[in-house]
Amino acid sequence: MSGKQAIENKVDALFAAWDKPNSPGCALGIVRDGELIYTRGYGSASLEFGVPITPESVFYIASVSKQFTAASIILLSQMGKLSLDDNIRQYLPELPKYNHPITIRHLAHHTSGIRDSLTLMAMAGWNLESRYDNQDAVRFIARQKALNFEPGVTYLYSNSGYILMAEIVSRVSGQSLRKFAQEHIFEPLGMTNTSFDDDRTMVVPNRVTGYGTKENGSFRRYVKNEEAIGDGGVLTTVEDLFRWDQNFFDPKVGGDDFIRKMLGQGKLNNGSVLDYAFGLEHGMYRGLKTVGHGGSFIGFRSRILRFPEQAFTVICLSNLDNFQTLPPLQKIADLYLSDILTPKSTSKTKDIQLARAALQEKVGLYQNTNSGLAAEVFVQDGQLMGDAFGGTFALHPISQTKFQFIGTPTQIE
Repeated sequence: MSGKQAIENKVDALFAAWDKPNSPGCALGIVRDGELIYTRGYGSASLEFGVPITPESVFYIASVSKQFTAASIILLSQMGKLSLDDNIRQYLPELPKYNHPITIRHLAHHTSGIRDSLTLMAMAGWNLESRYDNQDAVRFIARQKALNFEPGVTYLYSNSGYILMAEIVSRVSGQSLRKFAQEHIFEPLGMTNTSFDDDRTMVVPNRVTGYGTKENGSFRRYVKNEEAIGDGGVLTTVEDLFRWDQNFFDPKVGGDDFIRKMLGQGKLNNGSVLDYAFGLEHGMYRGLKTVGHGGSFIGFRSRILRFPEQAFTVICLSNLDNFQTLPPLQKIADLYLSDILTPKSTSKTKDIQLARAALQEKVGLYQNTNSGLAAEVFVQDGQLMGDAFGGTFALHPISQTKFQFIGTPTQIE
């Protein structure tokens, strides 16, 4: 067996639990030095029709979409149609005149203080499968008479910023975000199976169905009724995301200035530099720089994890709401970049163990007092889980009373 085949077998083993026709699963793409060196589909795109997932399967990618909204804004700035430091009320006069101006840059970096649209709609009684669009979301946002904080003072992830950016693209360009991105990003890069999904009646070949888990271990199908785009909304494949990934190394769209702006990290008023750029997050993994983003909504999980200095990227798109995308992608990096990654820590950390009865005491509905985000916490297979951000996440105890959502920066106490 060749070394290449041995590594690919180890990759496949990471997804073996989903590699069967009676389970949702994921599509995987591994990119190295400008080539898509491995693609696979695991599990079913449709349990009803027995359709397997392939690299050509079209997934909803939730918040991974944000980088395409940000890219559209940056392209408009390059065209001279707007400035990233413009006051957003120049384009959105229906928003209240707050005590401090909010710029487009604030929206992109999640430092605007504007309350999260999904949270607002949930508080108004809407759910994940309600029908709503950008106009509904903007209407909710415009009713807010106050901000969570003064713009630029702190970072707080807010889908509202990207909904409003989508509206700015439309009003400035005279096109919907869907049409603008199609003309200026997707078509030039040959992303023929990619679009912003602003029409729930649209027929999309190879579209994947999103699923959730039930208490008895069976699956439920999610119905995607929302037509809001900007914070999410993109339908795409791992093969098309490979083409987008390569634009960061050979920028056919936007040029070097475009890439520099996309990767430009936000700053707070006090000068602190954020990890968040324009729909992208900077990070580190075992001594190597990373750039990426994750997404989660209505039965879909997605993630792009790029190691820019190594020209290595892993893409994973899943149609199961409790699928954790980050751990397997990091393990794939362990396999391919083993010779340059720093050793894993061997220091012994004390795992926090909680009895099932103690876990059961944590079950309930929680709300973040800063953002208003609500999360329903429950126990599943001996693991504390939480429904939030449009998906289901595992909760890892970091103390007897504090838990971390795995794959997100959010904590519950």
